[in-house]
Order: sequence, then structure tokens, then C-alpha cells
Amino acid sequence: MYDHCPYCIRVEIYLLQNSIPYTRRLYNYGSGASPSKSGYDEYGGPKVLMGTKVLPVLEVVGEGMRGESLEIISYLQHKYPNPATVSCASEPKSLRDWKSQGFSACKSSLVRPRITHLTHLKDWSDPRDVVYAKAKYTGMGFDYDKSLASTPALVEEMNVHLSHLSSSVLLPNSSGGLSVQSVGLSMDDICLLPDLRSLTVVDGIVWPEKVRKYMEDGCKGIPLYDEYKR
Repeated sequence: MYDHCPYCIRVEIYLLQNSIPYTRRLYNYGSGASPSKSGYDEYGGPKVLMGTKVLPVLEVVGEGMRGESLEIISYLQHKYPNPATVSCASEPKSLRDWKSQGFSACKSSLVRPRITHLTHLKDWSDPRDVVYAKAKYTGMGFDYDKSLASTPALVEEMNVHLSHLSSSVLLPNSSGGLSVQSVGLSMDDICLLPDLRSLTVVDGIVWPEKVRKYMEDGCKGIPLYDEYKR
């Protein structure tokens, strides 16, 4: 997995929520990418797992490799038939409406220029990892300088998104916690929680008490980025 990758963190949340033992193995983000894309070690890194540079990958001794976060979680649900109940995603109207207000774009603009500074992570421990990431996202149209220059407005916008998440989306559930669905933890939460965790790298975020508790409880056992925020 990559520590910074929301798709990887989905799987880790599921494993932890269901007390399924696992070994965490991190990879450099640029390793396994073609030099033509500013990567290095073109045939190494995660590419040796399934022939392509993609994570997360679940390796099960005696059973081989599995990729794609939701497929891995589906496999785990069958492999461990008595885990804590995780409901299917239903994306209730409150969540759909909230998402439509631009949370994802704002989150990316805040997180992407900051996350590569966390060189204590394996993800970014080689300077070439950062070069690769910036080349990749710049090629997709992302403007690092513009995003950083827009920080005050973006932080203000994000604080509004989180306030609305607290007031309009999160519900108390039967387990005494908070979730998108009142029945308890669902795939809606497993897809949302990693994005909230990534925001802990951003200085100036005002966390509503409900949202912070929801994020910390859902990501319990996974390191946050508060001490490295910038």
C-alpha cells in the first residue's frame, strides 16, 4: 500500500474495524513507473506484485495476489464470514448533496501540494517519488502554485464543507458512534473516512467535534498527519 492513498486506506480501515491480522508494507510512489513519466525502477516497486503499478494489493499466503480496494474488501468479507457488520453503500441523499458541493476538488487542492512533504513516509522517501507525483498531476492539469496561493480561500471553503458534514450527514448509530447510515458502519463511511484523514496534513482546518470524532474513531490504528501539517 501507499500510506497517502485513500484507496489503500479503505482496505486498512476494513481490516482494523474487523480485527483481521495483516502486515503493512509500504512502497515508494515513483517506483515501478516508466522513466518517460518521471518514474524509476520501471520493473520494480509494486509492479512485481501484479504486473502493473497499482496499489493496494492483498497478498494471501497460498492464494496469490488480489488488487482493487473494493474487490479486496469483498474477498475479506467472504474469507472472514463473521466480521463486524459493514453495510453496503447506499449514498443517501444527504451524502450525495454534500458531495455535490465540491468537497473532493477542494480536498485535492489542499492535500496534493502538502502530502509530498511528508518524507518520513516510505511513499516520499526518495526525492524521485515527489518528482513523479508532480509530473503526474501537473500532466492532469493540476496547478501546484495556484493551489498553494489559494490556501486561505480553500481552507475557508473546507471548513464550511466540514461544518455541513457535521450538521447534515453524520448520524448517531446503534453502536454509540457516528456514521453516514444510522445502522452503523457502511461502505459509505469506508470510502469517506480516508479523504477526511488526508486533511489532517492541512494547517488551519477547523474540525467540528462530531467530524473529528468520526474520523478518529473510523481511522483508529492508522497514523494521522497532524504533527506534520503545513
